[in-house]
Amino acid sequence: MKQLLLPVALATLALASACSSSKDDTKKGDASQAAEETAAAEDAAQEAGDSFKSDIAAVAFNPVTNLPKAPASASSQSECDWLLKAPQSPAARMVTKAGWGVTGEGRIGKYRAVSFAGSFEPATSGSCEIRKGNVAIFDGETIVAIAYAPSSEQQSIAKILPFEEDSLRIWDGDIVPAPVADIRVVDGKGLVIQKLAGKEMACGGGTPVPNIYGMPITKARKALAKAGWDAVGNGDAEGREDSREADLAAKGVTEVASCSGTGFGFCAFDYKRPEAALAVTTVGDNEDPSVADYAVRCGG
Repeated sequence: MKQLLLPVALATLALASACSSSKDDTKKGDASQAAEETAAAEDAAQEAGDSFKSDIAAVAFNPVTNLPKAPASASSQSECDWLLKAPQSPAARMVTKAGWGVTGEGRIGKYRAVSFAGSFEPATSGSCEIRKGNVAIFDGETIVAIAYAPSSEQQSIAKILPFEEDSLRIWDGDIVPAPVADIRVVDGKGLVIQKLAGKEMACGGGTPVPNIYGMPITKARKALAKAGWDAVGNGDAEGREDSREADLAAKGVTEVASCSGTGFGFCAFDYKRPEAALAVTTVGDNEDPSVADYAVRCGG
């Protein structure tokens, strides 16, 4: 589905069809106004010494001065209301007032970031496909930039989550969500979107967790071991009632704690370090399922 059309995109589309009719003249006027607004946003950012850029193709970053109203499809947010977040800031309340479904928010540098979406489609096993998502960046109660997924990239944005001490991680809107990119502060001013970090320094920066998203569990456990994580033995293959658990344990993956017999075939695995515990979740019912998520619990 199409993502949010930012002012610069509106300007490009409208100016390309100008002068063909009176309707085209109207479009040209709208495009000119949109282009002026975008230029004003860029000038304001430059005067403030701020910059908003992306180092990856999957997610773009543009300065803006206005928060668009939500599309009609945003009414579908009630179908997946368990994924919505109650606004915690004036910026998030502005997004809600514009009709969007707020999916996350957080501080990053001097800014407040708010993720929101305009299309929600419930799916099997309590999942939901989220589309028409974006991340708005506010300076106080003034919107200054929007991160969005260009339609040419076939990517979606669903939410943001805190990452380390002063970064945010963007997640996609697929039925089984996956991380897409990280937003980081640039020299104390402005923001940059970058590819996923090779590792997360959790628990205040002293606990490394390698980027194992999408890895088969047999490969992920090796990466974790290299980073100092020990597998927690949850029993050998004998005595396991679940056949998938028994098969994994028979391969030496005895840290498998449980597997779901329905839905997406999730399995849980346990690891530990002296200062933290790590729970890893895989998805899929194949012999070597891939990592979908993990959670760190700090404290020995």
